[in-house]
Amino acid sequence: MSGSGSGSSLLGISKMARCFRDEVIVIVALTGAGQIKEAAMMRCAFGILCFFLSTMLLGAAQDETAQDVAGPFLSRETLTGEWFGTRPALSDRGVEFFASYTAEVWGNTAGGLRTGSVYTGLLDFGSEFDLEKIMGWHGAKASTTWLWLSGQDASQELVGNFLTISNIAGFNTLRCVELWLQQDLLDEKLSIRAGQITADSEFLVSDYGSLFINAEFGWSALVGSNIPNGAAAFPVGAPGARIAFTPVESFTFLSAVYQGNVFAQNVNRHGFRWRLDAQNGFTWMNEAQLYWGKGDSCKFLPGFVKAGAWFQSGQYADALADSTSSGNSGFYLLLDQMLLREMADTAPDSDEGLGFFGRTGFAPPDRNVVDFFFDMGFTYKGLIPGRDQDSFGLAYGFAALSPEARNDIGAAGGDGAVSEMVLEATYQCVLTPWCILQPDAQLIVNPGGDNSAPNAFVIGARLAITF
Repeated sequence: MSGSGSGSSLLGISKMARCFRDEVIVIVALTGAGQIKEAAMMRCAFGILCFFLSTMLLGAAQDETAQDVAGPFLSRETLTGEWFGTRPALSDRGVEFFASYTAEVWGNTAGGLRTGSVYTGLLDFGSEFDLEKIMGWHGAKASTTWLWLSGQDASQELVGNFLTISNIAGFNTLRCVELWLQQDLLDEKLSIRAGQITADSEFLVSDYGSLFINAEFGWSALVGSNIPNGAAAFPVGAPGARIAFTPVESFTFLSAVYQGNVFAQNVNRHGFRWRLDAQNGFTWMNEAQLYWGKGDSCKFLPGFVKAGAWFQSGQYADALADSTSSGNSGFYLLLDQMLLREMADTAPDSDEGLGFFGRTGFAPPDRNVVDFFFDMGFTYKGLIPGRDQDSFGLAYGFAALSPEARNDIGAAGGDGAVSEMVLEATYQCVLTPWCILQPDAQLIVNPGGDNSAPNAFVIGARLAITF
């Protein structure tokens, strides 16, 4: 790389670091007089975070100038490179640091509550520790993940729907979402995890569905709308424990218990509102996973099926205000399947091609807002020649309101409430290994489950950078 190119990149990244630092200072200054104590905590955290990221950005530019082992700037796995060899050295010793920033802009062109646009942002960062490398503790590892949410929620501000348009939207704060210790046993066939954990990172997960931005295709409304305050799922974790048992490569059973009510996001601001007792209740998640098509010699295209059930205890278990029952439950089924593989003869393990996912589930209608859901979608990786890492997707989601929920909407003036639906089209463009651009369009049908509410058409774009 020439000296002029290195100097230009150094100047650009230095400006980026300063802009980020200035933006953080402005946001902290706007925290509000009514939250002085919390603002002090946030200023401290933001200051540390700003210094950390600015240092990484400037270090990345110096890495580029010095032509370090990270190689060409655009070919790096992360924006900040290998930190003069520090990053791989730490990894060899069992320490990994990660950070990424996701920025979105959404515009509602018609229908919903109003037309207009909003910005949504998420910084997630944390660390992972291999305790066997660090201190000789065989099979043990630890991890922590933190989130800084900013901006606005397009569903709340523009549309008024509950199949949330963005899966990174939430109450603006700095929050610890995961802080756990894991022990692997029996040659990693048995895994036990305990601490602050999340359910949506392991349960009800579709690999193909993860391409889409609408939250329905991740933590479905069947659980998000029925378990108090959305359960232990983004952006709020909860204390709990999880067991994973994999007796053979093709089968895994998961079981986990979490704090039943994680409290509202504006109450559990930083992730440490813990309350483990029978009155607050517990959420018990269970899932059986069956895989096929693994390995180059397998004749079947890869796929899996998952069947799961959740159970809820405690007086806060009921999603409907007029319900008096003390328990809750739900059941679901999920299928992921590759339908077509490109270059099957020359690259039998390639993930390029056409994939399908489908999920469905139900919950008792007498105590839940959503008593049935169904979603499905198709994705194609490498659809455009020369863009092998890009992915295109089309998906449909449907959530049926229970009879009690329909009555509540009708009593509030709604007309013929039955369900809410979403259609999403998205294209994920991998610009570099550390930068992804994803334009997205969503049609929201019956926002809020109210047939009288005008359908909304929302367009947006996501930019994700891995540091």
